[in-house]
Amino acid sequence: MTIVKMDERRSASCRFVTGLTPEGNEQLMTRTIANFKVEAALDDVYEVAGMVATLYPYSIKNINMAERCELIEG
Repeated sequence: MTIVKMDERRSASCRFVTGLTPEGNEQLMTRTIANFKVEAALDDVYEVAGMVATLYPYSIKNINMAERCELIEG
């Protein structure tokens, strides 16, 4: 049995520090950019996510990328 990947998708999430709680912990906000092409270079995904992050008035904590696909018998 051969398994094939279908409907591959990538998304990038930017996590921002929006402030501090009274206890001194960071308050975080996450924004996700969906539907990057699977063929897109990692540098390009990072650069685009970083550019979008500059539209927000908060400090960026990190950028994460997720890849999803459907597995089917081929």
